[in-house]
Amino acid sequence: MQLSAQIDERIQKCEEVLSHNPESLIFAALSDAYRRKGDLAKAFHVCNQGLKLHPDYGPGHLVIAKINLERGMYSEAEKELALAVQADGRTKATELLLTQILMKKGQVEDAKKILEKLKITDPESQVIDELLKSIKKQIDSDKPDYDVMAMQECWQLEKVVDLKDGVHYLKSLPGVMGALVVGTDGLVLESKLNPSYKEEIIGAIAAGVTQCVKDGIWGIGFGEYERILIEAENLAFWIMRFNQQTFVLCYAPEANLGALRIRVSELLEHLSKNFK
Repeated sequence: MQLSAQIDERIQKCEEVLSHNPESLIFAALSDAYRRKGDLAKAFHVCNQGLKLHPDYGPGHLVIAKINLERGMYSEAEKELALAVQADGRTKATELLLTQILMKKGQVEDAKKILEKLKITDPESQVIDELLKSIKKQIDSDKPDYDVMAMQECWQLEKVVDLKDGVHYLKSLPGVMGALVVGTDGLVLESKLNPSYKEEIIGAIAAGVTQCVKDGIWGIGFGEYERILIEAENLAFWIMRFNQQTFVLCYAPEANLGALRIRVSELLEHLSKNFK
């Protein structure tokens, strides 16, 4: 509770500084405070905006590397960390963060070599000892502690330029069984589905549910719908309005909905820029 209060106080002070000076370098500290609070979406937005003004600011790249690590975007985390090192050089902190990224990517031997070098200069470090223990556990169990889908990372957000790319990007996310773009008449415009699902059925369901919800909320003055979530026993549907089309995300019930929300929000924002 005390730590949470300290983080909130830190956020408030940083926000005040930034409100008086939007070009302040304190954006990195503010972003890190949001990260520690668990608000990764806000943390990423703040840091990303700050780096647009200060693209060579090492601490900003370091913070966004930590954010991407927690988001499961390991290759992106490694790229941002490299930019931090390029700006300010290697430090114990950057080397420790690199080992965590490498472990998540399954490159445990590379991580181990870095930690063994750090151990020589800092033999009493409990952090290094814990990471070495974690590596030994991974090797002994032969069950790497990393996300295979994130490791593949075939589709990065910056590669997405149209709706077809968008559904491929969504399909590549952990836990996602399929993604579609559906027109107002239920016609599937783009899709990427597991073979066991029929796009025409999902398209019809999405169109029917969407029309029902639109009619209902307009009738009571709630305005346009934004997103609809349907959870079944073995599959969940997430229906999202985008321009004149509808994005439909099909995912396993055990998928991390919080992480998916962040990725989907980023995708829709990214696509909106291309569709203006």
